Amino acid sequence: MRMQLATAIAKTLESAGTEYCFGYNGHGNWKLLDSLVHETAIRTVAARCEDHAVHMADAYWRSRREPPMAVVTTSVGPGSTNITPAVASAFFDSSALLVLAGGGATQWYGRGGIEEFYRYGPEEWPQTLKPMTKASFSVTRPDNALEMVLRAYKTAISGRPGPVVVQIPFDIQHTEVEVRGVPDLARWARVARPGPDPDALAAAAELIAGAERPLLSVSSGIHNARAWSELAELAERFSIPVETATPGKGAIPEDHPLSLGCVGRAGTLQANQAARECDVLIGVGTRFGDIDTGGWTLHDIPGGTRLVHIDIDDGELARVYPTDVAIVSDARSALAGLTAALAERPQADRAAWLEHLGRLRDKWEAEVAPLRTSDAAPMGYARVFSDLSDAVAELAPDATVLFDTGHSLSFGPPFLRALSRHYIHSGFFHRMGWTLPGAIGAALARPERPTVAVIGDGSFTMTGTALLTAVEQGVPIVVLVLNNGTLQIEREQMVKIYGRHSLTDYVGPGGRRHEIDFAAWARVMGAAGVRVTEPGKIKEAVRDAIGSGVPTVVDVDIDPESEGYRAVHYRYPSDFGERGLAHPPV
Repeated sequence: MRMQLATAIAKTLESAGTEYCFGYNGHGNWKLLDSLVHETAIRTVAARCEDHAVHMADAYWRSRREPPMAVVTTSVGPGSTNITPAVASAFFDSSALLVLAGGGATQWYGRGGIEEFYRYGPEEWPQTLKPMTKASFSVTRPDNALEMVLRAYKTAISGRPGPVVVQIPFDIQHTEVEVRGVPDLARWARVARPGPDPDALAAAAELIAGAERPLLSVSSGIHNARAWSELAELAERFSIPVETATPGKGAIPEDHPLSLGCVGRAGTLQANQAARECDVLIGVGTRFGDIDTGGWTLHDIPGGTRLVHIDIDDGELARVYPTDVAIVSDARSALAGLTAALAERPQADRAAWLEHLGRLRDKWEAEVAPLRTSDAAPMGYARVFSDLSDAVAELAPDATVLFDTGHSLSFGPPFLRALSRHYIHSGFFHRMGWTLPGAIGAALARPERPTVAVIGDGSFTMTGTALLTAVEQGVPIVVLVLNNGTLQIEREQMVKIYGRHSLTDYVGPGGRRHEIDFAAWARVMGAAGVRVTEPGKIKEAVRDAIGSGVPTVVDVDIDPESEGYRAVHYRYPSDFGERGLAHPPV
């Protein structure tokens, strides 16, 4: 049968079980939108900006970590260019999504028609996204365009997940193509994950079995592999404690006896000390970035610690640290194989190691207790994150909880207790404002559970218009805005380095702090809004907001002078002559 290409694409996505398409209307994607909205049952969500749509699809994937993924559609020119930082966020955090971007008519290519990227070649916009996607290209003829979309879908979800962008010119969208039934997308996209080399597993097992102080260090690779039970089994059977990088938060519940919490710049004492003292480190789906290693100061590699590193992307292996055993594998397959290999070997006694870490945990909890319970007003971040944790634990332990960057990255890792796997941080790229539109995508992926987002006032002002989408879609997200009128993490560090700060405070006429009533902002947009100025009112406000069933902003008064939490102090090299690494790789 014959049908227009846009219709064939839409029906193929529908048959694959696609639930959501997030997008924005512009002249380049009219036919794509027409087909998706009027010829399928896919729920289309109108974002208020193109980057919001990508963040929604990104967080939708992070809430599911399996197909079908969400789809994004954008227009052309500036509309499509708006997605650049959002696509980069998805790419560097290994989040699968498919962008179907509109484009001008091919008959006009090279003429500089409306919004064409034409200065160096006909319509080159897809080339701008090459460094931040798994693939980005424009289809050039209608008869093989559907096949190219099918391959793009496979590319996004296979191996290390990531975004793929396909630009479809306006005329090609409308052109009729011969379709022999709606393609079975699953058959195109069903690719088994790579498994570990048996010899490498045996070598890793030998190292680990003899270790008295082994440590599992994991990140988002556990989530993308859906390897939560495999991680728990390995840790429990062989008495191996687990620390997580911030993107891996919730890979093991943080009330589990073997959980050490997050590691790194804002990590717990027990996690950071375990990183320093372990004799064998098993890194799984983690990249060992500066935030999660305290500026590469925590691990004695090479030196006293032997490294087993497992990742689905061989490019991440030995990027920072030389390995004793490097395994290219999906985390689930590798952990299952490692458990089987270890079961055949006698294990070293780890009782003293676990007792030592337990004492460190007790010491750290006692040290930070005053931060968690401080009655100071305006409030400190630790009290807010701790009280939010208590409220979520009481009302909905398996709620989805997202937190943004800035000082949230200083306090979310240690003080926001992850009781389930549904804790999401913007991860490596740390784009400000990711969390608010992301919360909408996450809530749509798990409508049966509450969704709570924590975001600073600087981040909220970047993407706060996404609240309109939450209202329009009836998505009852709860958003805590940490309101202090400053980019606090930047302010604090600039003052430490230079004795002064620049462009960090939001000020009005006369140099007075520009105070924004975000609760009123919410109400203007049709959501509920409440303001909290006393720490004792946080739990009540969160409980009421979760129970209200409507989008709600909780505007929290934060002390602009409260000091950020730092477990490891390190700085960027500020002189070209500095090496910048505590342990050079060679």
